[in-house]
Amino acid sequence: MNAEEVWTFTVEMYGRDGVASLCLELQESCGLDVNMLLFMFCLGQNGLAPYSISALENAVRNWREQVIVPLRSARRFLRNVDRDDAQKLRGKVKNDELSAERIEQKLLCDAVETIPANDPFAPAHAYLSPTRFNLSQSECDQALYLLCTRMGLIKKAG
Repeated sequence: MNAEEVWTFTVEMYGRDGVASLCLELQESCGLDVNMLLFMFCLGQNGLAPYSISALENAVRNWREQVIVPLRSARRFLRNVDRDDAQKLRGKVKNDELSAERIEQKLLCDAVETIPANDPFAPAHAYLSPTRFNLSQSECDQALYLLCTRMGLIKKAG
């Protein structure tokens, strides 16, 4: 996978109306890795699936836990600090968090072994599942459907 193409896809999809809020809700409620989910969507839209999602999770776990999560935590803490200099720092930390997420995507691109996928949503469906997250199958299916419609990858039924 080309890391630049993946990043472009991620930024485009994340920026679509309602996608970021749903992704962040899933991140907060069940620990979903938004980068991983968007990577799965990108693979599927390119007719590919990962040979092993677990291998990909292992490839980025330390980076996410040691770099991204602490940066996110610092940014969130700074949100409520009522000082101009703290808000300037928060902006820098936000930029660093985005840079770290971009590196995570490069790690995913380096680590992924792909197989052909006939279903463009299969990788995202396999990642967003009750076996990985504390969600029911219907909650996973509903979130996947909402993401697909908000991304413009499928048309709303009805």
